[in-house]
Amino acid sequence: MRLSYAVSLLPLAAFVGALEVTSPKKGEDVDLSSSFTVTWDSVSTDPTTFDLYLVNNAVYPTVEKKVASDVETSKGSYTVSDLSGVTDGSGYQINLLSTSSTNSGILAQSEQFTVEGGSSSSSTTTASASMTTSASTSSSSSASSTGTSTGTDTSSTSSSSTGSSSITTTSSSTSSSSTSSSTSKLTTTTSGA
Repeated sequence: MRLSYAVSLLPLAAFVGALEVTSPKKGEDVDLSSSFTVTWDSVSTDPTTFDLYLVNNAVYPTVEKKVASDVETSKGSYTVSDLSGVTDGSGYQINLLSTSSTNSGILAQSEQFTVEGGSSSSSTTTASASMTTSASTSSSSSASSTGTSTGTDTSSTSSSSTGSSSITTTSSSTSSSSTSSSTSKLTTTTSGA
């Protein structure tokens, strides 16, 4: 009796151990600037084809990028190349999705791995300011300042107690997404005693 019960569970055990993603492995660094190979193990009862997706549910918004359609299960591997528009980071997985209407959903999923060599978001901000001051007294002065900063305001103040002064301030800011420029001129005339 026990032998017949154990034999009847064998087909179930084969079905449970079906399609399994074996690469990329947990914690592996996958370089998207070159090709990489996804590998899996399968059994004869698995669907004949599936769609291959790169997903990341650990970020917002989530990533779900279709890499290949109708991949043949019996091949056991697929080489991924020219994958663009993917941001570097961790938490990525490979999903093998069913193409069959009778067996829909995720057939197998890899462990989480890290992606590098994809696109990364970065921005560069450059700011410069220039100031020239002249006064009608016996002395005159000129100052110029140029700098590069991120998220920093540059401001200058100049004053004169006699004569007239003219202050011209020009500042410009360049960013990867916007460009702005402003110029202001202030003329003040004072008389000294």
